[in-house]
Amino acid sequence: MKKSKERRNRREKRSREEEGGSRRRRKRRIRLDHILIWLVVILLTAAAILFILNVMRRPVDDVDVDALLEDTADYHIETETETEEETNPVPMPDIDEQLLTVNEYSRPGTKTESIDYVVIHYLGNPKTTAQQNHDYFESLKDLQNEYMSANFIVGIEGEIIECVPPGEVAYASNSMNDYSISIENCHLDDTGRFTEETYNSLVHLTAYLVEEYGLDRENIIRHYDVTGKECPLYYVENEDKWEEFKDDVMNYIAECRG
Repeated sequence: MKKSKERRNRREKRSREEEGGSRRRRKRRIRLDHILIWLVVILLTAAAILFILNVMRRPVDDVDVDALLEDTADYHIETETETEEETNPVPMPDIDEQLLTVNEYSRPGTKTESIDYVVIHYLGNPKTTAQQNHDYFESLKDLQNEYMSANFIVGIEGEIIECVPPGEVAYASNSMNDYSISIENCHLDDTGRFTEETYNSLVHLTAYLVEEYGLDRENIIRHYDVTGKECPLYYVENEDKWEEFKDDVMNYIAECRG
């Protein structure tokens, strides 16, 4: 009986020891699991931080920031300079844009080869208005009896009508059609002399076009200089007045440039 009791006591003791050992092993496993989880979290966090730092650092490694700033400054300076160069100091005069319908007889729609000259004309039709001459050019698409037009017409009261845009061929200056802008001018009588209003508008329009297309005094010519036709009549018969007109154009440009 005594021995049986001792054996039971030993079994109970062994059972308690085994149970205690099992609890200790479970605790160790839990601690190890926690440690592994924290290690994974730390490693992931470190990897994320390294990735962010690498992304943030890469532009600095690849680009010379000072050089970039200098290039940017240069770019803005160049842009401002180009803008200044492209701005025409001569103001555009008041122009009534009434473009002709594209047609074979007065506005073929053909691009010019270049713009090398401004060619001055007179209409040879005393007392007709700029509007009347514009309308005649427009009617040629239906009449189909001649080829005639101009880029601009300056009227007796100084009004300006644009018929064909610069850069397109107008039928006015013969062999120069592909290289010029033509300006027809109204007049009151057979002398072909322009009114003061016509003259002033012509000076301003010619000056604007000369400056706009990078031309000079020698690029202002008469129809007469192309074909020998007495056009514009007054400025063929009075050479000194022609030179005076070109002086007035260039002086106006100089005044606008300041």
